[in-house]
Amino acid sequence: MTHTTKLRPLSDAQAEAFDSDYLIGSRWDAVVQCIDQDFPEGNFRFLDVGGGTGRFSDRLLARYPDSSGVVLDNSEMLLGRNLPDPRKRLVLASVERFPDHGFDLIAVHWLLHHLVAGSYLETRRQQLATLSALRERLTPRGRLSVFENMYQGWPWAEDLPGHLIYTLASSRALAPLTRRLGANTAGVGVCFLSRREWFGAFEQAGLRKLRYEEDAPWPLRSVWRLVGLREIRAGHAWLGR
Repeated sequence: MTHTTKLRPLSDAQAEAFDSDYLIGSRWDAVVQCIDQDFPEGNFRFLDVGGGTGRFSDRLLARYPDSSGVVLDNSEMLLGRNLPDPRKRLVLASVERFPDHGFDLIAVHWLLHHLVAGSYLETRRQQLATLSALRERLTPRGRLSVFENMYQGWPWAEDLPGHLIYTLASSRALAPLTRRLGANTAGVGVCFLSRREWFGAFEQAGLRKLRYEEDAPWPLRSVWRLVGLREIRAGHAWLGR
């Protein structure tokens, strides 16, 4: 990577709390449609960044018998729960320290907002550096699959909620309070962006939007409205070089 910084890792307990299968139903269908369109023969090499217990990778391997891939995660506990498969390699490392190239498909699903550094500016730089580095690891026909949560403020402050949430969640002094408010990342931090900010980062990293789909908006808890949140949706971006 051209830019690296010290990231704040989640604890094992925090990582385990996120060990759920979020990619189900229409979300899984959206990924399959993209793969079938761009890799119709089903022969591709993939990298699952932050792949944890390997649920997504196992589903890819089962559906596409000519595929093979790497599950990359910095949690030894989660990697240890992977089912063995001769077409799947497990790598214990942070994304910024992973050197391999030549992937046809890279999945970055609900990971970018966890790349948290010691300041908001440094965190945003690390998100961009990660996207740029992953782009360089793609083959010429390669695709980047990104699922992220779109935190939308009101039109006059569309990007503000993500910044405020980072400030609150990353504060170790405020961790007891933010934990009681339901922030699993209390004391570590999280950096959600608005739709405009995410796509600005994709463009800056040299990635082209090929397809984009969103879920319906989530029900908002009243506490979220205190930071100016108008809407949250999960979005899937299918990107090319």
